[in-house]
Amino acid sequence: MKNIVVCIGNGLLSEAIINMLKNSGEFKPFRVLIQKKSNIANDCEALSADILLLDVSYTFGTTMETRLNEVKQIREKSSSCKIVMLCDENSAPDIAREVANAKKDGLIDAFFYSSSVTEKYLTAVLASL
Repeated sequence: MKNIVVCIGNGLLSEAIINMLKNSGEFKPFRVLIQKKSNIANDCEALSADILLLDVSYTFGTTMETRLNEVKQIREKSSSCKIVMLCDENSAPDIAREVANAKKDGLIDAFFYSSSVTEKYLTAVLASL
């Protein structure tokens, strides 16, 4: 069973993903809240995270700049933790391009577009990491 830290600003989406991951039987999900002084890298290290799933948006705490800073810190503390980003390609096509480029540049391990990913596909890809 893989430990997966879920850091998604939208509470309803976060809860739905956590429930989906629990129900798959392949993951032990942990929800990390976005706060001004939170340190996701420390949370991932403390929870022995195998995977970090985080969203990217225009909202405070979830911008691409913020997320890439967090990715850098996580890579320094927990180099084996796989980093997966989730974004909405319809409402934020510029962010979607940045996320795809982050994958292309090797900064993250995978990404999903939230409006087009199915539960089965999401859990299958996460399980393969």
